[in-house]
Amino acid sequence: MAIEARWWIGNGNSVRCHLCPHSCRIANGYRGLCGARAVERGQLVLPGYGRISVEALDPIEKKPLYHFLPGSMVWSVGFTGCNLNCPFCQNHSIARAAPEKGYMRAPEKLVENAINSGAHLIAYTYSEPSIHCEFLLESAHAASAVGLLNVLVTNGNLCKKPAKELFNAMDGVNIDLKSWRAEYYKRILKGNLEAVRQCIEIAIERSWVELTMLIVPGDNDDETDMRNMIQWIASLSENIPLHLSGYYPAYKYKRAPTELKLLHRYKKLAEEMLTYVYLGNTGENNDTVCAGCGKTLIHRRNYSISSNVENGACPDCRTAIPGIFAPREFPASA
Repeated sequence: MAIEARWWIGNGNSVRCHLCPHSCRIANGYRGLCGARAVERGQLVLPGYGRISVEALDPIEKKPLYHFLPGSMVWSVGFTGCNLNCPFCQNHSIARAAPEKGYMRAPEKLVENAINSGAHLIAYTYSEPSIHCEFLLESAHAASAVGLLNVLVTNGNLCKKPAKELFNAMDGVNIDLKSWRAEYYKRILKGNLEAVRQCIEIAIERSWVELTMLIVPGDNDDETDMRNMIQWIASLSENIPLHLSGYYPAYKYKRAPTELKLLHRYKKLAEEMLTYVYLGNTGENNDTVCAGCGKTLIHRRNYSISSNVENGACPDCRTAIPGIFAPREFPASA
C-alpha cells in the first residue's frame, strides 16, 4: 500500500504537489514529472517509498565533500528518479528509472548496514534523493538517533518548506549549481535556478555546504556567467568550497569532454573570489592549502588523502580551516 506524501494540496480529482518548483498538477492515476509521486483516490502518495537502487561504501571525497571529515568512509544510499532532465546525466540509468525498480529498505536497516560497514556517515546520493524527501527524513532521524551523521547530494530543485526541513536533518550537503542562466535551467535542464539559489541559502544556514558545477562546453561555460556566479557564491561566503568538474559524454550528449585547460582557467577565475576551489574528473591533486601561511594541510590524489589539520586549524599558524573536522562520538560496529 502506497504511503501518503507530504507538501500537497487537493483540488477535486487532481492535486497540486508542492515539493519542488514544478508544482505538478496530477490527476488520479497519474504521476508527477519526477515519477516518485502519484495520485490515488484523490491523495498524493509515494509508490516507491522505502525502495532504493543501490547501497555502497564510498570515500566522502566522492560526493564530493572535501571539508567534511576528510578521509572518512560513508555508507551511500541511492534512489531512482529525478525532478530534472539533464541531457548529459551521468546517472541516467537510475535517474530515469521508475521508483518501483528499486528494492525495499527500512530506515532502521539502512542504519544497521551503515554501522556494520564501519561507516559513521550515511549519504543520500546518486540520482536525486530529494524527491524521496519523506523517506530521507525518516532515515536521517533514525541515523542521528544512534550518532551517525547525514550527508545529502542534491540538485537543490526544491520548494522552501521541504528544503528547510530536509536541510535541518542534514550535517553535510553538496548542491549542484548547474548554470547561472535561468532560461538554460528551464529549457535544457527542466529546473528552476531561483529555487536552487534559495536552497543553497537555506542549506548554508543549517548544514556544512559545498557546491559542484559540471562545466559542459557550449552549454554553461560562458565567462561572464561564470564570473557572476562566483561573485554570488562569494557574497554568501568566500569559504564555500567550489568543485568544478569536467563533463564527459553521457546519456544524450556525445560532444567532446571538457578540456582540462578550460577547467584550469575557471579555477583560476574562481580563486580570485573564493578561498577553496577544486577540480573534479581530472585525476590531478586537489590539495587544501592554509589560507594563512600556504602550508598544504590536506593532500589529495584521487580518493587517497593525508591530512595535517589539527582541531580544525593549521598546525603551524593556527589559521582555522572552514569545515567539519571533528566527528561526534560514533557507535561501535554491530
